[in-house]
Amino acid sequence: MRQDGGVVLRRFCREDVPALTAMIHRAYAELGALGLNFTGVDQPEDVTLKRAEGGPTWVLQENDALVACLTMSWPAEAALAALTPQARVPGRAWLNQVAVDPAFRGKGAASYLRDVGYAWCREQGATSIGLDTAEPAAHLRTIYSGWGFKEQDSIQWPGKRYRSVVMTRALPEDVPEPRLR
Repeated sequence: MRQDGGVVLRRFCREDVPALTAMIHRAYAELGALGLNFTGVDQPEDVTLKRAEGGPTWVLQENDALVACLTMSWPAEAALAALTPQARVPGRAWLNQVAVDPAFRGKGAASYLRDVGYAWCREQGATSIGLDTAEPAAHLRTIYSGWGFKEQDSIQWPGKRYRSVVMTRALPEDVPEPRLR
């Protein structure tokens, strides 16, 4: 557990599921309002648990509230590996379920968690990172491009009303010490 200006970084625990699910719903609500049926828009608690246990998950907690989360997986889940060869690249970890409560945005939470995830990837021996997001979510694609990710593939998840773009990047040589703004 690490503290940064009153915000605590810690690993996910099962007791977090109700609060984490509610925070993810708030974080993804704007995407749902755009007609994008991201899993995070309305996922039930059992899906939150399954996704959070799919790899190390970190949460940021301010006071008693969960305000952000990020999950890394390595290797990528089998369903994703069946959709794109990018998820089968040796040494590639996968960035999943990034969520920041709308009331906590603009403080660098996503970048902070990204850097925590990068550090974990480096410790595990990963050499690159992949992610996927909705093609119509231009603002997310812009964020990820700003993080150095490049678009590599387009996939169609079953049950989604949109195609997803697969983005990858080499793991940075120097992973910065994570800090909030």
